[in-house]
Amino acid sequence: MSASDTVFSSICPDEYKQALQSRLEKTRALVISTSVCPACTRAKNLLERNNIDFTEVVLDRIRPEDADGVSKCVFGNSSKRFVPQVYLDQKKLDNGLGDLMDMQRKNQLKTQ
Repeated sequence: MSASDTVFSSICPDEYKQALQSRLEKTRALVISTSVCPACTRAKNLLERNNIDFTEVVLDRIRPEDADGVSKCVFGNSSKRFVPQVYLDQKKLDNGLGDLMDMQRKNQLKTQ
């Protein structure tokens, strides 16, 4: 079982799993967001302030079929679909911005 098998949902289409895993391998963080999300902006600002490289997938700025594929990977069948979804050090943070803020308070966001 690869890391992407445990990070993304079981209904994640292979092509999106590979694309997202590739992004995870290139930077320390991956942020799934929308363009109108204040919490997403806060999460990205927090990563930037801590010099953490990240890539971003903005769901409302990609093709609808791609947004659907990424959503299947990130949210699975869950009815809870909130952004930002944040992956840090190849692991999904359960509470996105809240987890980042907690890590900041505990000085756990230092660059590696």
